[in-house]
Amino acid sequence: MLSRRSLIKYFTTAAGCHIVLASSQVLTGCATPAITSSRYSFPQGVASADPQSDAVVLWTRVEGSSESVSLIVQVARDRSFNQIIAEQTVQAEPSLDHTVRVLVTELNSGSTLYYRFLSPDGGVSRTGRTITAPPHGSKMPLKVAVFSCQDYEQGYFSAYRRMMLDDAESDGGNSVAFVLHVGDFIYETIRGPNTVGETDLNGQQINLKNLDGTDRKCGPLPSGGRLSGRGWVLPTTLDDYRTLYRKYLSDPDLQAARAWYPFVQTWDDHELLNDYWQSYYKTESIAELKVAANKAWFEYIPAALDDGGRDVDDHKAHDFKPVDVKNTLASSFDANYLSTEPNNLAAIGSLTIYRTLKWGRTAELFLVDGRSYRGPRGLPQELLTIGRHPYPERPIDPQLIEILNDGREADGGHPPDTISYLGQEIDNPRKDAPRTSMLGQEQKDWLKNGLSSSDAKWKLLGLNVGLMSHGFDDSLHPGGVVNGTLWTDGWDGYPSERREMTQFIKHQGITNVVSLTGDRHAHMAGVVMDDYSDKNASPIAAEFAGGAVSAPSRLIIQKVLSAHDEQLSQLVSFDGQALGLEQKIMPALNAWMLFGAESAKDVSLTGSDERARALANPGVNRHLNYMDTDAYGYFVAEFEQNSCTAEFVSVKEPIDPTDLEAPTVLRRVRFETPVWKQEEGAAVTVAQVTGVAPLGGIK
Repeated sequence: MLSRRSLIKYFTTAAGCHIVLASSQVLTGCATPAITSSRYSFPQGVASADPQSDAVVLWTRVEGSSESVSLIVQVARDRSFNQIIAEQTVQAEPSLDHTVRVLVTELNSGSTLYYRFLSPDGGVSRTGRTITAPPHGSKMPLKVAVFSCQDYEQGYFSAYRRMMLDDAESDGGNSVAFVLHVGDFIYETIRGPNTVGETDLNGQQINLKNLDGTDRKCGPLPSGGRLSGRGWVLPTTLDDYRTLYRKYLSDPDLQAARAWYPFVQTWDDHELLNDYWQSYYKTESIAELKVAANKAWFEYIPAALDDGGRDVDDHKAHDFKPVDVKNTLASSFDANYLSTEPNNLAAIGSLTIYRTLKWGRTAELFLVDGRSYRGPRGLPQELLTIGRHPYPERPIDPQLIEILNDGREADGGHPPDTISYLGQEIDNPRKDAPRTSMLGQEQKDWLKNGLSSSDAKWKLLGLNVGLMSHGFDDSLHPGGVVNGTLWTDGWDGYPSERREMTQFIKHQGITNVVSLTGDRHAHMAGVVMDDYSDKNASPIAAEFAGGAVSAPSRLIIQKVLSAHDEQLSQLVSFDGQALGLEQKIMPALNAWMLFGAESAKDVSLTGSDERARALANPGVNRHLNYMDTDAYGYFVAEFEQNSCTAEFVSVKEPIDPTDLEAPTVLRRVRFETPVWKQEEGAAVTVAQVTGVAPLGGIK
């Protein structure tokens, strides 16, 4: 056991992480900001993260010197800093891009605190506000705002402002406790010099301007980057990723939200490279890039990793550890499709972020890493041919996905030599491969143990991709199935392990599990079934998935992906203005996913929500209740002892600079989920719709 003094010394000298012990008494003789101007600045603001019952992580980045910079961190009970309870000098090192993370401990539980950083000449950062979690036995409600998929070049981050405005006006004093960001905090693909004047997928000009008149662009990258499709550019170095984080954190709304609320985060793929798995893209090794992206995430995203887990017993997360790796092709895999090649193991082992946070007895949040340990998706990427980020030509029979997912274990260890894919008989590319995993064995064991041992009323899953199945009615094509699969980068591409987890929840009698996720650039709500291949399956969890902050909506993405097939195109979108509607690109996609192909086809011809319901196929996605594929925004989930509510907030497409001060809300859709017993199962029901409901989007 380290002594307190040794502990402080260790964290002060290790990897930019500092531990500061708070005092129960107000300190005297504390440093004060200077009146004169400072040579130093804090251009990315301040942030806090991962509130625990007696601790919270604080963060900033300083500019003004290429050398180490001594900062003073202060924590106070009041916004005026008259009641300072912690003050300590911390070092901002150039090796960490002058970022600093501080774990402040020995705080009172359930506290609201204020913090700031002072530079050597008395310059001062903006003031941040943060909280600690309630005590272990507390039944205090939890309110969480959930965000994902923010693309700096494709739109403004005004959804954060909308959330802050709403929260300031909330009734009853129950404010948002923290922001849960479930991935794609940055997008690695940025515009190159030859894309000026190009339009986005919606036909809108993408050359946005910030309010200060600067171009809303991330480039050029220090390395020059690597050219991608359409003349876009990808990062290749640590400095490239650092540049992206700095630019994203220059956004005033994101910076304000990070200053006022603790953030709790996991990652998805765009923090590194689209659709990557472990340290591979398709079959190419990107181990060196994985290490660079991990280090940049560690520097810019505060989280309680080495120094976290104070309220839980089984803590796995750890800080970034520098490693030297080389891009080396995979040579062998274990039974969970984990590449045992040493460079891969070192790259993914350089940073571990899956972890647990507790909110008294009300909720326990399990933050999952769905990228670093996953094997390749169930449908091999070489079979995907449509789009810049490839998809299959049309929906695929889920049974085929399962055969490919199971690899050499398919059909009881007798996998077929060939498979039928889009009407062609081809060799089974996974015949000799292991069953592919999303979580990896160690993380899966951690999650199972945590769920089964949790004493919290609500067991929350912070997932980068959703658990619900997303079926597409392909019965209009010969041989098509009612609930075909298009999206295989999420859990639909890993059906065997999904069934393993859902059956575990069912057979262990674990209730009140709620998945909080994003990824699909659409608002969705429904229940997670224990077995999507069983018509008599049981709902074992609720799931709420939020739309994108600013990345293109699912409607627009799917419109592009279906352009090769006239029949599919009609099921995705139609010209609303031709039917007398105000909006030109209107969704039939909602009806396709909630009610089936006939409903979607009729919506394209009539624009009628009522007719969509009348033509519904009850076998289509019977677990889905809500689908808003034309949504931008976020959702707020609130957990009490007897129920959970989730309100989805859809804002205008965030490309209008005149809509930033008070972003326009198009609709709010609120759902209720009462606590349930095992024999009852999870249920998600619509409680209220404010504004114009999404066309064909609510059952």
